[in-house]
Amino acid sequence: MKRTTRLTAGLVATAALAAPSAFATAQAAQPDKPAKPAEAQTKQLLKDIAGKDARLARLSTSAAVTRLADDTEAALVSNLDGARAWLGDVRTSVEAADSTVDTRAARKELRSFRVENFRIVVNILSKAERLEEPAAADAEAAGHLAAAETAALDITATSTKADIRAARDHVKAAQAELDAETA
Repeated sequence: MKRTTRLTAGLVATAALAAPSAFATAQAAQPDKPAKPAEAQTKQLLKDIAGKDARLARLSTSAAVTRLADDTEAALVSNLDGARAWLGDVRTSVEAADSTVDTRAARKELRSFRVENFRIVVNILSKAERLEEPAAADAEAAGHLAAAETAALDITATSTKADIRAARDHVKAAQAELDAETA
């Protein structure tokens, strides 16, 4: 039993020593190819970044955003510009990427970037603004609307669903307060 274990360990060690030299021989047999760092991945990443950037640009000038109050619109457009600047940084890193590891890291960052969050923010802000006039007489409802606006403007493209839910919950609480008051 011990002899079999020793023989197996010896064969494994020999194979481990021989494997790198076999790998080097196989690499030497291949002709040198110019290093092309995942051009297809890079090209697709740049397309994805350009698409997200275009969606942010359209949203910042959309009618839904321009109908918001001036101070709210300015804060939201500032957030959108910040997101576009972040995308510009990612674009620069993708263009400078020289390996698939770099492009994978950029893909991971880009995957967590959701333009939809800003569209949801616009909807929350517009609903809060529609409720401001009826909530003027109710201090609790007005407080919920102010909290909803603050929470919505804190949402970024990488915010979680919990952040969005918190902003929506403030609007729902204000609506419930107004409904209770009218009933």
